[in-house]
Amino acid sequence: MGIYDRDYGREAYSPWEQANAPRSITVTLIIVNVFVFLAELVTKDLILEPGVGPVPDNMVIEWLAINKETLVRPWMWWQFLGYGFAHDVSNLNHLLFNMFGLYVFGRDVEARLGRQEFLKFYLLAVIAGGIVGSATHLVDGNQGGTIGASGAVIGTSILFACFFPNRELLLMLIIPVKAWVMAVLFISIDLAGALGLFPMSNTAFTVHLAGAFFALGYYRLGWNFRNLPNLSPQSLQRAFRDRSRRVRLKLHDPDKHSARDAEEADRILGKIHEQGESSLTQAERKTLERYSRRQREKRDL
Repeated sequence: MGIYDRDYGREAYSPWEQANAPRSITVTLIIVNVFVFLAELVTKDLILEPGVGPVPDNMVIEWLAINKETLVRPWMWWQFLGYGFAHDVSNLNHLLFNMFGLYVFGRDVEARLGRQEFLKFYLLAVIAGGIVGSATHLVDGNQGGTIGASGAVIGTSILFACFFPNRELLLMLIIPVKAWVMAVLFISIDLAGALGLFPMSNTAFTVHLAGAFFALGYYRLGWNFRNLPNLSPQSLQRAFRDRSRRVRLKLHDPDKHSARDAEEADRILGKIHEQGESSLTQAERKTLERYSRRQREKRDL
């Protein structure tokens, strides 16, 4: 451990600097998940069926859950991301366990990757799990839907184990195990579940496996997503502003258009000189007429 890794070697920050420091992506993701969960609670039983009235349903889950139709309906592909932020309102543990796992494993993985890289990894893990989950529903004909951050959280835990294999953890908050043992245990349970050994469980085992293998691929194959656009509000605003500026410059560049028209007119005149006026196409005649008209307008100014 170097001197700057120790507490007394770190720079002290004022309360103002700490208040303005970037918030952890892990904490931000947890806040978003909790916010969506609260939205689910607020909209619970607000679906109105014509002629029937309120029916037990949930508007937010209807919008976000992936199902067998998501994969074959491109206009619904946003659900591949949205499902990862919704949780079962009838089972608070669904949200608590996922957020606890994200907090435990996400902070160290974020510190290792950096804020933006971890955010991209996490969101792409959500999408990978969503695609596999929808495909699973499509193959087995399941009419239900899938929600939850479990796939991405499992992926984060597996990546944690890859980075810190000998870190000691408390399994079930009781049993001390190495991180690599925990990873093997998680994957083994999900493989068994995907093979049908837990028929009474409603856990999305294939979504878990998608997250786990996405993390293994990221680590073993040396993937990185630095070339993808950053997802911070500032970077997105900057990208939009730069794009708008390029569009405005393109729209207000008359010299470039004039030079191109002049070059095309020269080519057409050369063709007339070599092959005669009868060799011109209708499009070439219109181009020459348009160029001649613009030149006359310039002289009249």
